[in-house]
Formats: sequence, structure tokens, C-alpha cells
Amino acid sequence: MENMKTLTKVTAGILSFALAMGAVSTVPAAPRLSSAVAAETSEEQLYDYCLQDVFILSADISEDKATFKAVPRMHGIYSIWSYSHIMSFEIDPALINESSELFDKDVSMIDNLSDDSVVTIKFTSKYDYPLLRLTEEERENMVFDSRETYKIYDIVKIEAPGIHYYGDINDDGVIDSFDLITYRKCLADPAKQKELNEFMFGNGDINKNDEIDDDDLKRVSDYILGNIDDFYGDCAIGSVRLDNTVSVEASEGKVTDEAFAKAEMNFGIDLLKRCFDPTKKDEENLLISPLSISSALAMTANGADGKTKEEMEKVLCEDMTLDQLNEYLAYYAANLPDESKKKIYLANSIWFKDDPTLQVYDSFLETNKKFYNSEIYKTPFNENTVNDINSWVSKNTRGMIPSLLQKNAFEPKNNINIMMVLMNTLYFEAEWRCPYTSSYDGKFTDLNGIEHNIKRMSSEESKYYDLGDADAFKKDYEGGDYSFVGILPKEKNIIDYINDLDADKLAEGLKEYEDPDSIELHVMIPKFKYNYKKSLSEVLENMGMADAFDNEKADFSKINDLSVTDASPLFINDVLHKTRIEVTEKGTKAAAVTAIMMAATSALPPERKKIYIELDRPFVYMIVDKNNVPLFIGAATQLEEK
Repeated sequence: MENMKTLTKVTAGILSFALAMGAVSTVPAAPRLSSAVAAETSEEQLYDYCLQDVFILSADISEDKATFKAVPRMHGIYSIWSYSHIMSFEIDPALINESSELFDKDVSMIDNLSDDSVVTIKFTSKYDYPLLRLTEEERENMVFDSRETYKIYDIVKIEAPGIHYYGDINDDGVIDSFDLITYRKCLADPAKQKELNEFMFGNGDINKNDEIDDDDLKRVSDYILGNIDDFYGDCAIGSVRLDNTVSVEASEGKVTDEAFAKAEMNFGIDLLKRCFDPTKKDEENLLISPLSISSALAMTANGADGKTKEEMEKVLCEDMTLDQLNEYLAYYAANLPDESKKKIYLANSIWFKDDPTLQVYDSFLETNKKFYNSEIYKTPFNENTVNDINSWVSKNTRGMIPSLLQKNAFEPKNNINIMMVLMNTLYFEAEWRCPYTSSYDGKFTDLNGIEHNIKRMSSEESKYYDLGDADAFKKDYEGGDYSFVGILPKEKNIIDYINDLDADKLAEGLKEYEDPDSIELHVMIPKFKYNYKKSLSEVLENMGMADAFDNEKADFSKINDLSVTDASPLFINDVLHKTRIEVTEKGTKAAAVTAIMMAATSALPPERKKIYIELDRPFVYMIVDKNNVPLFIGAATQLEEK
């Protein structure tokens, strides 16, 4: 959901904060007043402060430092251009040694601050700052010493309207017993869920399954009781992390080029064509992440040999080697953005069973550590391991995908024992370069001609692509390096269009857009969100890597030592893929997880042409980077406002 943030437990309670743009201007110069001397106090004594409605100029976080700059309101306005009115704050560096937990909590609170926002911040400090206790009226004729840096001990709360928190189903900024009452009312009477507004429902639906259920209630109850610190934190119960013991220098990788973009586009379009079947229940809307799937499979292929490796290599990267793909993916992951308005996170992990018959080669782990920065876990593969893996997925998708595996995922079935899981997660969050100011009611016509209520978001764009049998546009995210691509078939229905889709022609067609001066491009994107999950085993077998799934033919002899007593050859038992996307007025959030389950037996300007592309019927879409590498590919055939 738009503007959703993770909660951090603080002693004073859990409160929301948000953006509220304030008026900005300059004010007449005032006589300089020297800053008050900050008197250091004893460890036991703390001073309380409240920065009421301050304008946040910037917030910066590094490994051992967290700072922000704020401008107080004076004369009813914010003088953001005057250095004499800028206050600098930092988390007290002494906290790193005194209380790393409190330091991390404070940093996570500062991470919530958005540039150009107006917030109220309550905090404590070991130092006495008399100037910070002045009211707006009292400081009207004063200026601050720009050289002063105010040290924060504990951020108690940050308040502002507009940002909402998971678990706060009442949307009052606090998670408490009143939220539990509302949860129970909604569970006792499902009709009550319809009375919740968009923000209340989004807050309450913690597990992102588009309903308020017992699992949501349990998570909030555990949070209030103190059994959990947040809704998607680490929970390493029985898994022993080993990657810190693997000493290998990370690869710098190979710079993204047309060859890599082509390989990912071909792989993604092939997956789209084979996965898309909107006639199946719960598969009306599809979303896959070629980048996530190829990363997980490439890690697995690093343990393959012989024909198994050849087949996997051909499916993943027909015109290049696995070694080259490793280099490309290493560079790509190392150069993803992590900014306030644009962030993409890739994470990889390898989980193997703590079993004397499974001796994993160091070389396999080192290769995946080198190119994929893989976390490595040795674990008993029981229910605790399921919890560990689900926790890892939830954490690395920022709660977008709360879980992947069922409780019985590691129970032996038909003499098949799961011995290893290789995982990739991908999280994408970006604001539009030009956000929508509002949405309005409209209709979406599905494959069967049935109309559904939706929220429409309209804009004028500049990047139009005539793909021959389809119209396409790009709408840029902040910075312009990533874009939403909307593709609307002209004559064909969506099924025929996808069946006939040619990856090379699509990539070529998206290279250059028409002259913006010659067109007037009107675009409508529906506001939508949905989940998608699919087992890719059959799909990948049909794409050409059948041996990897055959317990007799699979050759993953580079993963484990088969000379060990009772050791069994490994094969891929399943490939699980789960995704979620949310497209709103502000931007887009999307997440994916892929798990490979390894098992063993045992001139005068002419008149501008007007073009209208309205995604109010089945369409294809992608999230791509500036090289047209597809992070996500989707197809929507049945959207409805929820």
C-alpha cells in the first residue's frame, strides 16, 4: 500500500508520521544569537524535546551515522534558503557503543523521514539545548548557529498525517488494544471489513492476501504482547548462518549491455508466454520477475555439470555462457539504487540440510558468495526452518511477501527428501517522476466483456512506441532510469497477442520512441494491486531443462560430495515463484521471491497527432531499466477496485 512503512517498537508507543508540505519563503535578516551551550549531563539524566512542525530539508544514513537537517517555522513560514535557520541533528555517536539496539531503532526512525516534509519529532538527549525549547513566538527574532549539531539519544516518536502503519487498523497512529477490538469485529462479521476505508484495510492486511484474517490478528497480538519486534524481522531459530565463514572476494561483474538485456528479455517473454493462462482460477492476472528467476536458477546451475548444465545454460542465456551470466548478474545487483524515492533490493540465500550424508562443496558456496553475495544457512529442515525461510523472505521483500513455504514443506513425500533450497528475492519501490495528484472512478472490461469498477489515473506522457500490433508507452519513475511500460494490443485479444509475442521485435520496438513534438500522448493507468504465485517446474522443463528435474538424469555433482557414505545425487524438485505488485498515484511497489527446491531420493510544426492509450481492458506491462532489462513482466485481464 502507498506510503506504508514498517513499524519499530518504541517505549512511548507506535505512532504514524507523514508528508505535509509547508509554505516556504525567505524572511528579513535577524540579528545573530549565539547558540546556547550544551551542558553534558550524567548518563541517568535526559532532556525532553519536541520539534513541532519542522520542515525536513534532508536525511542521510550511513553505516555508523544518521543525520537530518530541519527548518523551524518562524513568522508562520519556513525560510529554507537561509543558513541561519537550518538546524542539524545527529544520532549521538556514543550510542553505537552504549546501546547498538537503540542506535538501530533511532536510525530506522530517521529512515522514515522524507525530504520536503513537515513533521513533529519528539526525542530525548543527554544535552541541554535551551534554544530547542523555545516556542515559535519566542524564536521569532532569533537565528540558529548553523555550526551547531544537536545530538539525539532516543527518538520517541515522529508524527504527521499521511503515512500509515501495518497493524494500525484504526488508522489512529497507535497500535493498541483498540486495534485488536476492531480486528475481532471484522473477523466476527466479514461485512465490517467493507466499512474500513482504504487506509484502514491496508493497515490491517498485514499478510497481503487482500483480506483481514486470523493470521493478521495473531501478528498484531504478538506485537502488542512483545513476542515480536516488527512484522517482518529476522527470526533465526534453528538455522546456523555460515556465509561469514566463507572468505571470497566479491566479483565486480560485467557492465550491463545489450547482450544481457536481450538474454533477460528473451527469458522473460518465454516465461510469460508459457505461464499466461487467464482461464485458470486465480491466474487472471500474472506477474513474474525474470531477474529473480534467472538469479535463483543461475545459482543452482553453478552446481550443475554435463547435459544438465548445458540445458540450463541454454534456457537462461542461449547466446552466452553461465560464467558470463554470473558476471552480468553480479554487476547488476551491486549497482541497484537505494534512495528515498527509488530503491531496489536483491537478496540471495542458500539453505542446506544439516545431515551427515550431505557434504556441500566449498567451491559451490564460494562461487555463489562471489557472484551473488549469497547468505548461507545450515539447518535441520523442520518447522523451525520453514519459519526461518519465511522470515527471510518477508524481511527481504519488506513485508510485501510475508511467507512462501507451508509448515509441512520439508516432510518427506514419496521417498523424496528436500535437502537444499536456493532463494532469490527482489524488491522494487519507486515514485513516479511525475506523480498523479488524484484518481477517479472508471471501468475495466475483462476477457469476458464484464465491466469492473476501478480507479483511473490519467496523465500526458512523452514516450510513445508503435509496436505494430500494439500501442505502448513508458512512464518514468524518479530519476528516469526505470520505467513502467504499458502495452495495449490494437486488434488482437490479449491471449493471441501474448502467444504471438516476439521478444527480439519487442526489444527493438522499445529502443526509440516517436518524436514527442509530433504527438499528444494521453495515458490512463488503472490503480491496482494483486498477488501471483506459480510452480514453474513444468514450465521450465518444457523450456528445455528437463534433465534438472529428473532424479535419474540430473547432474548436480558440483554441489555435494557423492563419495560420502549414503550420499544421494540432487535434482530440482520444484521451483516456487511468488510475486506482488501495487500501482498507485504515488508510484509502484513490487516484490518477487523464487525458491529452487533441491531434493534427493531417499519546419512549421505539423499538427500533433493525438494518441490515447487507456489500459481499461486486458494489457501487458513491464518494469524495465534504461537498458530495457525487465525486472518484472505482467499481464492483467481482470482488475477491480478493492
